[in-house]
Amino acid sequence: MKTNWQNHSLVVILTIVALIVSVVLFLHFRNTGMEETELEWSFANDESEEQETQNEVTEPQSVTIDVKGAVHSPGVYQLDAGSRVHQAIDVAGGLTVNAYGDGINLAQILFDEMVVYVPEIGEAEDGGTIEVVGPAIGSVGGDGKISLNKATQSEFETLPGIGPAKAEAIIQYREEKGRFESVEELMNVSGIGPKSFEKLQDQVTVQ
Repeated sequence: MKTNWQNHSLVVILTIVALIVSVVLFLHFRNTGMEETELEWSFANDESEEQETQNEVTEPQSVTIDVKGAVHSPGVYQLDAGSRVHQAIDVAGGLTVNAYGDGINLAQILFDEMVVYVPEIGEAEDGGTIEVVGPAIGSVGGDGKISLNKATQSEFETLPGIGPAKAEAIIQYREEKGRFESVEELMNVSGIGPKSFEKLQDQVTVQ
């Protein structure tokens, strides 16, 4: 009888010990998992903050432009990135009485090294559209490529398959959407599909 009681007690003790060990192990691994999760979350937050910081650093904060033509104070000005042509004209003193205002897209977004040229009355030929915004220099790079962000209509027309209508469409897209960020974006222009792009991709640049 005593032996049975001892065996029963031993089983109870071993069961209790096993339960205690199980609880300890469970708490240990749970805490370890929580620490790893917190550590991973911390790393993820750090990487996210670092990426945001890098993005903030790489985004241009201002653009430098050259305002010419029929304005009161022509010259080089620095404006906030995202500013538009009408703001450039304002800082240059506004239009003169001889300015041809109908030849200007006041809503166009400015880009760095841009030239805003305001024509005078009489410079318009047969009521046609005047290219009043373009580059001072550098629309053709040293490698002979045409800059999508700086070229004039006549320069676009030197490209294969680009006539006056498509050249004007490229300029209109640039005025409405802002600078081209990639050569492939040229396919977003009306009238320029994959086949046309194949002929153009090695002859244009976004610089």
